[in-house]
Amino acid sequence: MSYRIARPDASVTSIDVLDELPEAVGGDLLLEGIRLGRDRRTEIARTIVPGRRGKFELGPILILWRSQLGLLNLRAAIASTGTVVVLPPASMPQRRSGLTRRSVFDELGIKPRPLRGEGSEFESLREYVTGDDPRHIDWRASARHTRLQVRQYQSERRHTVMIAIDTGRLMGAYVDGTSKLDHAINCASALARASIGYGDRVGFLAFDSMLRLFMRPRSGSAGVGALVEATSPLKPASSEPDYRILAETLARYQKKRALIVVLTDFVEGGAARSMEDYLAGLARRHCVMLVAMRDRILREADRREPAIPRDRLYRRLALQDLAAERETVLARIGRFGAQVLDLDPTQITAPVLNRYLAIRDAALI
Repeated sequence: MSYRIARPDASVTSIDVLDELPEAVGGDLLLEGIRLGRDRRTEIARTIVPGRRGKFELGPILILWRSQLGLLNLRAAIASTGTVVVLPPASMPQRRSGLTRRSVFDELGIKPRPLRGEGSEFESLREYVTGDDPRHIDWRASARHTRLQVRQYQSERRHTVMIAIDTGRLMGAYVDGTSKLDHAINCASALARASIGYGDRVGFLAFDSMLRLFMRPRSGSAGVGALVEATSPLKPASSEPDYRILAETLARYQKKRALIVVLTDFVEGGAARSMEDYLAGLARRHCVMLVAMRDRILREADRREPAIPRDRLYRRLALQDLAAERETVLARIGRFGAQVLDLDPTQITAPVLNRYLAIRDAALI
């Protein structure tokens, strides 16, 4: 962030500047002792690290200085009607155009394995084996290698990926300074970026007790940019997620088979049973990937301690019951044919992208 300050046709003075920034981008910023000369322009830059994603209103800027004789403290205010948008890390503005599938994979250390098929996009050469289609023999390359070489082609099948994010109350919990909702949106942005190289169309919806956002599937970098901008205002609600809304929205707008990626958190009980029922219905028509964002408190259930006080023993037993019930729920959903990932919220992106690639390789969509 930079400030340009000038004082034309006035004497030399020293001022303080107070910029009332939103708390999410660091809060009030005070610049003290700025020396202004006659007809001189001063530029000051400061680095600001936002605390969370979203769209925030900017506050006024106050300028403080003393009168020429030093008897009075003077103040002027510059009203601001602007906003600042903080984007997910996986969707920096300079990356919204000209992205390749390798960019996001390289950042995460993931090696994509493109599907080989009967498309028309050439990928590589290999030695001929019995059963290969003679039409794919590359005679020039065969002459150079003195053995028959055949062309391999990358499959041109294009698919639809619908990303659904739960914006219910549990997604408001913070993990390593970032809410579960923001971790999910970061993952969704990375998945959308990864889809560009494959030509897949990516849609998006957000839901809790109501449908918060729906975007029809789009392909290319323009679709990624639209997703990033549309998710900026999303916030966790105070209500539980209603998976019926997810199922009914997809039944209405996504008739053809697609990959449905659901990023959610749940507690055992009624919400879990509802999730099971509606995901089972979706799995009959679509390829479903459930990404369950695991609460770190469940780690205590697996921690080994030589001696546990009585009060902590009861807590440990309760956590073990919760963890066992959670595993049972996820296992049942897996038996419906869904792909299930139970992950720490900070570690979801790479496994989700790897599973996306595996699903494409296995032609499950």
